[in-house]
Amino acid sequence: MNLQKTAQELKHQNDFLNSISKEEITFLIKACIFELENLQILSEEELTQLNKVILTNEPFNNLYFKYNKERLNTRGVIFLEEENDLEFMVSVLLYFKFRTPLMVYLSSDIQNQFYNVFIKVLNDNKASNNFIVKIDA
Repeated sequence: MNLQKTAQELKHQNDFLNSISKEEITFLIKACIFELENLQILSEEELTQLNKVILTNEPFNNLYFKYNKERLNTRGVIFLEEENDLEFMVSVLLYFKFRTPLMVYLSSDIQNQFYNVFIKVLNDNKASNNFIVKIDA
C-alpha cells in the first residue's frame, strides 16, 4: 500500500469530517463506548478514560497538550501506531472529535476489536468511514 497515496486520499475526507456536527460526533463516540462496554473487554477505569474524550479536548489531562495545542498539528493526516490499547482508543476517538483523518496500525486483538466496533457504529449510523484506514505491516 502506498502511504503517500493513501494520505492524499484521506485529506479529501476533511470536507466530510467538517460537515459532521458536534452533537453527531458526540453521539457516535458514545455509541462506540456503549458497544465496547457490551463486549466487556475494558475495565471500569478504562471506560472512564474513554468517556473523558467526550468531555475534554485534552487527552489524559496532558499538560503539554493543554498548553501547546495551538502549536500541535491537528490538520492533515495522522498515522497512529500505539502499543497501549487504551491510549490507542482515546487517540482514535479524540482525532475523530477533532475531525482529523487517520491511518491506523493495529497492534493487538483489543485494538482490532475496537476498530471493528468503531467502523460498525459509523456504518450503523450511516456515517462514512472513509476518513480512517487500517494499515497492514
